[in-house]
Amino acid sequence: MTTIQELNRWLEQPENYHLEFKEARNKFNYERKLVDYCAALANEGGGKLLLGVNDNGEVVGSNVFFGTHTKEANKLLDQIGLRVDIEELNHPQGRVLVFHVPPHYLGKPVRSNGIYWMRAGESLTPMDEQTLLRKLSATEPDYTAEIVSGLSIDDLDKAAIEKLKSMWSKESAREEYNDYVSEKALMNLGLLTESGITYAGLILLGKPEKIREKLPDAEIIFEWRNNPDQIHHDFRKSWRDPFINIDEDIWNTINARNIVIPFQEGFVRREVLGFDKKSVREAVHNAVMHRSYTASGRSVFIKASPVEFYIESPGGLVPPVTLENILRERAWRNRLLAETFEKVGFAERSSQGIDDIFNKSIRDGKGIPDLSRTDSNTVRLSIPAQVKDEDFILYLERVANEKQISFSFEEIYELERIRENQRIENPQFKKKFIQEGLIEPIGKGRGTKYILSRKYYEAFGQSGRHTRIKGLERSKVKELILNHIKEGKPSRRIDLASGFPEYSPQDISNILQELKKVGKIFHQGSAIGGVWHTK
Repeated sequence: MTTIQELNRWLEQPENYHLEFKEARNKFNYERKLVDYCAALANEGGGKLLLGVNDNGEVVGSNVFFGTHTKEANKLLDQIGLRVDIEELNHPQGRVLVFHVPPHYLGKPVRSNGIYWMRAGESLTPMDEQTLLRKLSATEPDYTAEIVSGLSIDDLDKAAIEKLKSMWSKESAREEYNDYVSEKALMNLGLLTESGITYAGLILLGKPEKIREKLPDAEIIFEWRNNPDQIHHDFRKSWRDPFINIDEDIWNTINARNIVIPFQEGFVRREVLGFDKKSVREAVHNAVMHRSYTASGRSVFIKASPVEFYIESPGGLVPPVTLENILRERAWRNRLLAETFEKVGFAERSSQGIDDIFNKSIRDGKGIPDLSRTDSNTVRLSIPAQVKDEDFILYLERVANEKQISFSFEEIYELERIRENQRIENPQFKKKFIQEGLIEPIGKGRGTKYILSRKYYEAFGQSGRHTRIKGLERSKVKELILNHIKEGKPSRRIDLASGFPEYSPQDISNILQELKKVGKIFHQGSAIGGVWHTK
């Protein structure tokens, strides 16, 4: 709650990027620009907008929004996506409205009336391209590079430090790193500075009691369920220890419940593990590296069952990464921690390893991992633990061997999407797939869909399945056309053809004639403008 004394201190200051005075005695001439001013203040890092104060900092009183100022807060929330608190102060010289405008969210500058506003002297101006780009690409400060108050090198686990040096030496092929004293090794890695131990040092090397004291949310919880749908877990374990010491134990705990999926190719017996070691470790490392350590009361959570490996990490995706570009775009939230992971061989800082996880899952015939439950607060990844279609991956291997060609991850990903009846995302692969006899079209024109080719199904004695898949598509269209006519909707041939752009007009005519032949519909009128009816 703002006091009169605080208001008086603001009035003594000149207007600036964070403080705006508007006279607005009986009418707010700038009312149509209220949202713009609030957006500009948010884009400048937040500030105060005072109504009832002139340019000289004198209170003149305002009757604007009298009795309705609380409703303006809801309007502003709808328009700029920020909560602006509005206070009504009865100053001795008159009524003053105080708009407390918060800063914009990191990487998300505020736009109003279609424009990103900023201050230019006493006026508003659209944000220039360079400033906008800087604000859009801004990321939160590296929390793991901050110093942990009251932590010394004696609070770090000695065995973890020695293991860290050994891993660093091996990854860098520098034997002398093993001989560094602890302080020198940690200084070189940035885990220790002249000011003290960083949070990255605490996460990787801190003694358990110090992690519980200084960073209690740096916890990893694992639960196993024999049935993925049951609420209670059958096994549970948690870790709040130096990550250098527990990395292998986390994998061993998960691997102890691993599933072996055998399948036969001719006389050769092959096996796929439900939980692939590289994929699981990549997922865990990503969660530890990229999670938000400022999200209070939240831990990295792993749930596994015979059906899936599921992991959730506090903090949403780091801009500019989105669900749509996550296989191409790279970013990190905790740079120092990510750099250390890279130096000791846990991960490559420039890659989140998501594409490796997707690649392995698809090549094992398990299908595409699922990130769809991710939101702005949590990244949620599910990796299938069961083989969905072993024939699919065996066929691709056979084609690759017979034709001496290779498939990139992007191509494997597109073929898997086609197998799951999804549209092709990258049309440039279509020509190669058709040329190699891997896919074939259904329908014609703009809406053409693609399915795995007859050769694929014939290779495993399932040509009937191919006929059924392809046939079902046409029979479904026939059923939809019949229902359309039954409902009395416009039913000229041109009307029906417009609803199925993937089929040529001749295809639609053939379907109509088939329905007529079996006595379900009849035609009235001219050949072109006539209408179809049900009997």
